[in-house]
Amino acid sequence: PVYDKRNEIINSIPDFWLTAFLSHPALGDLLTEEDQKIFKYINSLEVEDFKDLKSGYTITFNFNSNPYFENTTLTKTFTFLDDGTKITATPIKWKEGKGLPNGVNHEKKGNKRQLAEERFVYYTGQSIFLRLRT
Repeated sequence: PVYDKRNEIINSIPDFWLTAFLSHPALGDLLTEEDQKIFKYINSLEVEDFKDLKSGYTITFNFNSNPYFENTTLTKTFTFLDDGTKITATPIKWKEGKGLPNGVNHEKKGNKRQLAEERFVYYTGQSIFLRLRT
């Protein structure tokens, strides 16, 4: 019941999760403009630890309908092993024109192409979470 009430309050605050990430001292600087556009559609975030807390956790992002991908839920699981960390993630089902290589959107401005090097860095090879663990 407490978490339900908390989620209700959070959902009433526009762009809550985007603001939370941008305000975080380590994560805020890592979000690109493209990431910020996607983070506006997060409606809840859950972190679930494995039963043995030392063995890993799963992060679940729940999204409202958005112009970027079909998924309403994306998860990323971090499993801590003796020889390193195994990371698995939900494949993103990009919408037409949004799923270019590595999820990067190429926009043409004038005679130059503007390349957003990272789109939704949580899921790319240059993930926020991958960078934080190194």
